[in-house]
Amino acid sequence: MRITAITLAVATVLAVGGCNRMGGSPDVGKAPSLEFDKPVSGEITSRSGVNFNDGSHHQLYQLKLDDKQLVGIKLTGALRGSIAVFNNGVLVSSSSPAYERGNDASLAFRANGAGSYQVAINADGPSAFGPYRVRAEKLVPYDGKPMVGEGEIGDLLVSKSQDYTLQVEKAGMYEIRLESEAFDTVLKLDGNGAQAENDDDGDGTNSQLRMPLEPGKYTLRVRSLGEDATGAFTLTAKRAELPANMVMRDGTTLPTSGSVFAMLDGEGRRRFLLSLPRPANVRLDAVSSEVDTVLRVVGGDVELADDDGGNGTNARLEESLPAGHYTVDVSSLSDEAGMVEVRVQVDGAASAAASAAATAAADAAAEVTN
Repeated sequence: MRITAITLAVATVLAVGGCNRMGGSPDVGKAPSLEFDKPVSGEITSRSGVNFNDGSHHQLYQLKLDDKQLVGIKLTGALRGSIAVFNNGVLVSSSSPAYERGNDASLAFRANGAGSYQVAINADGPSAFGPYRVRAEKLVPYDGKPMVGEGEIGDLLVSKSQDYTLQVEKAGMYEIRLESEAFDTVLKLDGNGAQAENDDDGDGTNSQLRMPLEPGKYTLRVRSLGEDATGAFTLTAKRAELPANMVMRDGTTLPTSGSVFAMLDGEGRRRFLLSLPRPANVRLDAVSSEVDTVLRVVGGDVELADDDGGNGTNARLEESLPAGHYTVDVSSLSDEAGMVEVRVQVDGAASAAASAAATAAADAAAEVTN
């Protein structure tokens, strides 16, 4: 980005009272005005002002602001470019690099004094030209109230990290998303015995956490992957019902026929117990659309492991096991949290249960007859 060169050019123009020009662009004092909620169309051509560090071009605008005012600026159109904002020759804010955002660019900032600010629309290289549309809008600051159950918070990241409160009143599966066009997001949840962090699990450079939460208060920490990046973002939370056979804690005994759902913890793991009163053929599947699963079974002289033995990236183990107690570890290959369904089939389990039920019924009938 050509911020250094533009800063020097703007400072020079201001210092000499408008006598010098930025590569043929109008003086800062003669730059056209940019007003709130009134989009302006323009075009970067070979006649636009030149950025002296690489020969790319720019266009300047003036934007009058009150002190501490929150502002958002967005650049759209065919031009592949960026935005930089200056106040008296000092850089105030700049848009993030162009990766993963197409031609659009955006930024948000808080004015550090009343007056006229300079908004520079910069082409991304000496051969970048084309039409664009730039829009400035007043941003409403976050009111500081907690997000209760579900909802949305729109705010401006102006520090290294910022904390927000999620108040969960009903247990469920919660999807929490952090989205921004201005910076590469990182989202962290902490509270009520739960902890998780995510970067880039949503679309592009957005973050997402999906996990079961019990009633209580949680802290959501918002930050940028880049230390100095700032800008506007949206934080949302949505709730869905948990599966009826959801397992929340390690050490739960697996059924001999059926399945359970579990959320892998922050290290991408969950542990179960499997008890076999007699030798049996056992099939275990760890099925997930969110993580690449791994299965491990340990007990007595038995130690088994599998990755991708099922469909796709799902793990599967099929083995004849002696009677005994076994530990079943389910994990993700990349140590990530995610929802997993653990399916269990023990040969003879259904027939044994039916036989036991038939025996109990016969005994009850015999007692009645006697």
